[in-house]
Amino acid sequence: MKSLILTLLYLARDTVHRWLTRISSPVARVLVVFFLSLCALCFLGSYVVSAKIVRNQIMNLGGDLVTVTLVNSDEHPAALPGAGEVRELFGADSYCLRLCGSAFTEEPRKSFQVATYDFCRVGQMFPLMAESGCPTLLVPEGSDVPRGPLTVTMHRMSVDVFVRHLPADNMLFRLFRQGIVVVQPETLEQLGAGRSNANFSFLVLRVPDLKGPEDLLRVEQYFRRLGKLDGVQMNTSSVADLLREMDSVLDRQVQCRAAFCLGIGCIVGILLTALSGMEYRQNEYIYTLMKSFGIHPLLLVLAFLAENTLLVASSFLAAVTVFMQSQHYIISQFFKLGRYSLSLDEIMPEIRLIAAALAVCILISSFPIILAANREIGRVLK
Repeated sequence: MKSLILTLLYLARDTVHRWLTRISSPVARVLVVFFLSLCALCFLGSYVVSAKIVRNQIMNLGGDLVTVTLVNSDEHPAALPGAGEVRELFGADSYCLRLCGSAFTEEPRKSFQVATYDFCRVGQMFPLMAESGCPTLLVPEGSDVPRGPLTVTMHRMSVDVFVRHLPADNMLFRLFRQGIVVVQPETLEQLGAGRSNANFSFLVLRVPDLKGPEDLLRVEQYFRRLGKLDGVQMNTSSVADLLREMDSVLDRQVQCRAAFCLGIGCIVGILLTALSGMEYRQNEYIYTLMKSFGIHPLLLVLAFLAENTLLVASSFLAAVTVFMQSQHYIISQFFKLGRYSLSLDEIMPEIRLIAAALAVCILISSFPIILAANREIGRVLK
């Protein structure tokens, strides 16, 4: 045991001595691995940021929403599930509205969809309505329609509504971007429109924790089957096809990213193999003497593996640190992708991919050492 410890200490001392006497060797390995890893992280990070930007834009445009349209018919009456049933089935929040025409404002000149709701949705819609229960115009925050009373033209009549501003991320505004006038069913009857004019019912629900197009397709399939069972026309729409195409594009990019990492691995592998082989040959006589004294060749190979692992790992960690600290500047100035940033979890698959390529390089660089360490002692010492 004592001899093993002394041998390891000698090998460590010999490694440090070689670094100090030929400082260009460790510096070359550190700089090459650092800059190649940093370039790889920037290149692969641009893919991740691009995918993140597109996904965020899809989500902002209602990518996590499923819209179900029911054509109302007196011959085949049907109803869409209530809020409690939707939450129980999918764990999702939802709104269900019956469209019944349009409303217009004079100043500013705007058009809004008019909708009412079923009795089962009173508890859900009541908090959104004006306190007086009058028709309410719901608009997103930041709209140029001021809060308070407003007169609109609805069914060729002037109707007083109350304007309320809701958060812009409310799912209603994913479907009705400018806003929507919500009217109580009994008020609609008083206006002379009647529920018979509400020929279309819209159910919009937000799929929680959306992970992929399969989550949206599962909801769509449920409502298609429900429509067939009820014998009514029930149409569904979502961005499932768009998300599926996006995933397909990202899958094809995996091959490009793998080829890029393979190229970097080849460069680093050639460098490590050449330097390790050269340094071993320069000290081959001393290592052969150590073998003649009973030192196992495996220890010599492990010493070079540990040396390359230490240099490569420290260089790679430095590259990851520099990238994470300077990514704001790199993404906004070099790739012109705006003020976006990546978390460590988002870039972690690329970090693992580069780390795996470097690990393979370290193993490949040990092959010349293995061959040289197993040469016969007599051929070296003769």
